[in-house]
Amino acid sequence: MRSREIMWNTCCEEKKRGKKAPKPLNPKHTSDGSKAPKLLEREKKKKKKKKKRMNHIAAAEEQIVSERIRQKLQEVNLAAQQHLSPIQDHVNFTLQQAYFKCAYECFDRRRKQEEISNCVEYCSVPVVSAQQRVENEMAKFQEKLNRALMVCQDKFDSAKLQQNKNNMLNDLESCVEHSIQDSIKTLPHLSEKLRASFSVNN
Repeated sequence: MRSREIMWNTCCEEKKRGKKAPKPLNPKHTSDGSKAPKLLEREKKKKKKKKKRMNHIAAAEEQIVSERIRQKLQEVNLAAQQHLSPIQDHVNFTLQQAYFKCAYECFDRRRKQEEISNCVEYCSVPVVSAQQRVENEMAKFQEKLNRALMVCQDKFDSAKLQQNKNNMLNDLESCVEHSIQDSIKTLPHLSEKLRASFSVNN
């Protein structure tokens, strides 16, 4: 009660002097007009929650795109198997069969053990050379694809650092798609090259 009387008397005195009585302070603001600490803390928490929610959404979107990219890479494997299937069949069946027939003939009792070993090794040359050729060509193909995908990843990482998130994931997916399609287009040429090398007709 005492405080109310003092405020009332002060108010009356100010009116008598022709001055407006000071407005009571907003509980949400301090004396200098700035926001109260509790309100600031509440706003910080809201911003933190919003940022966390946005991060969860971004992570979910990135995971979805990563899964689509994984499926696109699987397309490359399927395309490679399709184009190189006749060559693999030639190496694994035709050349292997020729190797075992040749090696069988090496086992002659009139020959020494060293001669037999040398004969078997000689028989294995065609199939071993063919396997190495296929592996080397596929390693080159994979390395070229990996370099293209690394360029896509570098562009994505750069966009992340620059906080250019508008089309970041779309650009990554588009870049990967372009790299994969370019690689798939080289498979027919690679297949024909190996067919000619091994004299595979079908």
